[in-house]
Amino acid sequence: MKRTVGQVVPARRDLLKLGGYGLLGAFAEQAFWPVQVRAAGKANPRGTARFAIVIELAGALSHIDSFDFKEGEGTPKDLDVREVRKGFYLSQKLFPELSKEMHRISVVRSLKSHEVVHFRGQYYTQAGRPLNPAQAPEIPSIGSVVAYEFEKKRRLSDTFPTYIGCGLDTSGCGALSTGFLPPKHSVLDINLATGGGATAVKDEALELLQERYRLLSELDKSMAPSRAGRDGRFTGFRSFQESAYQILGDSRWPAVFQMSGEEKARYGDNQVGLGCLFARNLVQADAGTRYIHIVHPDWDHHKAIFDHTAKSNHYIRCNEFDRAMANLIRDLGAQPSPRDAAKTLLDETMVVMVTEFGRVPGPLNGIAGRHHYNEAYLSLFAGGGVKPGRVIGGTDATGEKVIETGWKYRKIQPRTENIYASVYSALGINWRTEMTNTPSKRAYRYVDVLGATEFVSDDEIAELFV
Repeated sequence: MKRTVGQVVPARRDLLKLGGYGLLGAFAEQAFWPVQVRAAGKANPRGTARFAIVIELAGALSHIDSFDFKEGEGTPKDLDVREVRKGFYLSQKLFPELSKEMHRISVVRSLKSHEVVHFRGQYYTQAGRPLNPAQAPEIPSIGSVVAYEFEKKRRLSDTFPTYIGCGLDTSGCGALSTGFLPPKHSVLDINLATGGGATAVKDEALELLQERYRLLSELDKSMAPSRAGRDGRFTGFRSFQESAYQILGDSRWPAVFQMSGEEKARYGDNQVGLGCLFARNLVQADAGTRYIHIVHPDWDHHKAIFDHTAKSNHYIRCNEFDRAMANLIRDLGAQPSPRDAAKTLLDETMVVMVTEFGRVPGPLNGIAGRHHYNEAYLSLFAGGGVKPGRVIGGTDATGEKVIETGWKYRKIQPRTENIYASVYSALGINWRTEMTNTPSKRAYRYVDVLGATEFVSDDEIAELFV
């Protein structure tokens, strides 16, 4: 008995779990918008990375208990803090694996956030700019901008989406749409817990799929003249169909979902562990994906931040992140690049940890936790041209105030905008690019100097690279 495509391909409800909300948002309101681009300033992108992996700790890591350690009244007695390299201290209880890898990682400790609430902060982390409700429908995510930039560089063998997310649906803002960019630059947000995308389409089901797609293509070709001048969403939906068809017929797609029991145990069988393992597989496949955004949720510990009996606390979340990022760095660093024998995949991949802000320094609050704090927090960087083992910027003895920004703008703290300027630079993208014909008629700059309440620098953090 012949199988049908429906018996092999996930059902529509499963595809929604796989696709998240980014693509749906793009189709719901936006049409294809013709893009006009110009350089709004001088920039010299470094082009040191082929891939970028962003790990978002959604809910906010406590900077003073982690990579900017400050001992104080709120410090638990069991953190086992040690000097892991000269002048750099890290808890062995929270980060036993990353403690061994800090020679490969650089830390920016002088960040300041525009935001202090989660929805806005997590939007900021995906969009690279503060939320402006009046303009939000047309703003693309960072990943969609990367997808737009790399569209012209895609090879015939590149069947995977340029931008893939892992767990964006767990973020407070969900997966952002492509804004005014074409829907084909949308994220494919994978929910690894469903196991959905790993299904292979082959044999009779593949033959049936190919025949139906051929018929669909012939029908689409015959109807094309009648659609001339109509809503560009027809074009967007057709490009999505083409992308889906390419993935379903590519044997590399189910292969990137293959994760052994040993690998799951090493990375962690959880949201961030599986996300980092999947990201490693995508980089190894080199099938078109260039930007991966992983969300690690549930870091918002206003209470019981160091309570071992709590279902969620910093012990649990730090340990999950620790294993995931450490093993991602190790695996990429151990595999030679197929393009340059003198490099590893880590040399070609920029790995970044981001979070929306920090947590209040000093003693714990009345419910044994830490509230939100945006005046000082941090980010981690590794690979992709980043000089390892650097500490950029510094805070005072309590972690409350930044006393040294660590980059050439001594009086301006770096922001999320500057993190992404650095990512763009590593990927070879001019971060000062400006799109001038948006629906609102307000120019869209890849890195916007107009912050929520003040002007910000639109520059990369050059000290990461030189």
